[in-house]
Amino acid sequence: MDDKKTIMGGGFFRKEEKPFIDKMSDILLKAQNMYVPQLTEFLNLREQTILNNLINKYDDLYVHYFGGFSGAERVRGIIAPSYFTPVEADYEITMYEIRHPEKFANLHHGQILGSLTGSGVERDRFGDIITDGENWQFFVFKSLDTFVEEQVKKIGPYKIHLIKKGFNELLLPKDESVDDTISVKSLRLDTIVATVYDLSRQTAKTLVDHGKVQINWVVNKNASSFVTMTDTLSVRGYGRIRVNDIMGKSKNNKYILSVNIIKK
Repeated sequence: MDDKKTIMGGGFFRKEEKPFIDKMSDILLKAQNMYVPQLTEFLNLREQTILNNLINKYDDLYVHYFGGFSGAERVRGIIAPSYFTPVEADYEITMYEIRHPEKFANLHHGQILGSLTGSGVERDRFGDIITDGENWQFFVFKSLDTFVEEQVKKIGPYKIHLIKKGFNELLLPKDESVDDTISVKSLRLDTIVATVYDLSRQTAKTLVDHGKVQINWVVNKNASSFVTMTDTLSVRGYGRIRVNDIMGKSKNNKYILSVNIIKK
């Protein structure tokens, strides 16, 4: 479990992030006025960064994060006064393991994600989906246990069975991503996509124009949109890019970015 100083940076806010900022501001005020802990939905890295920036205005409030395991990307936050130290149970998270016909089924992340959202579960109600290369687990609101067990019976064409597991039975997640450092002339969305996946700017722009690129899981059709720290870019057919850091500029005036890349 991490506190508010774990993930910082990215003070730039987008217009489309205003509803989330307003929601978190209301929760912060509630925590301050009522002086009791407040639990958030699952937050992605960008949302965590926004919350960290907002909470720094409150000297008497802290945010603690947990997503089912150390290093989880999607986590729930507990916003609380300094007197409160949360335990795992306070985050109200259930972990499920997916039992499926291993000889016939080759599950993948997109199938599982689609089955969960297709069942009616909002994206902010469940956390990471992890695999050790053979088995799969995911994390969801504890309050949705019964609903998920009743609604999620198939993933793709395969019948599955969900088994509730304790956090001590966590799989060792298989990480197929790589860290890299790239140099770009600008922080435009199409420029970063083109650089990471070795595409022409026009090809990258076409992907964006056709709605095949997301910033933080929201489709963005503006190729000139600026990318900032802790943004996650999803490029259909290519993979995912997480911007870990903007480390400054090189001698030839290019931005130097630390990125984490998943290639499909």
